[in-house]
Amino acid sequence: MLIFVNQTLIKWKLKEVMARYDIKAGDLANELNLSANSVSNLRKAKTMPRLDGHSLNNLCNALNRLAHDLDRQITPFDLIDYTQDSDTSASSENPNSSSKSSALSQGRKSSAIDAENQACLTAA
Repeated sequence: MLIFVNQTLIKWKLKEVMARYDIKAGDLANELNLSANSVSNLRKAKTMPRLDGHSLNNLCNALNRLAHDLDRQITPFDLIDYTQDSDTSASSENPNSSSKSSALSQGRKSSAIDAENQACLTAA
């Protein structure tokens, strides 16, 4: 049987990009016509939220307009950090282990947050 190790492969770096270019959360919220809470949720996300291409494009455009001392355009590649999956599966005797349940629960939480962020950015 296989169990899945909860490993983050794609990290969301919006918080770091905003800090690097001195972009204020309130300014980004205004630029995207979003609530401060929506931008706060996007900043705090550890893994990449589910964003469609249009929403990701709007976010990058807003970041580029607000950035201070911009040396080059901010792209989606600046917002994510990919770590190659080394081997996330292992053998287990119990397919209903707590690790698997925990991973499924974490996935449900992420999906709910992603849906909220998607709805907010789509509205912008």
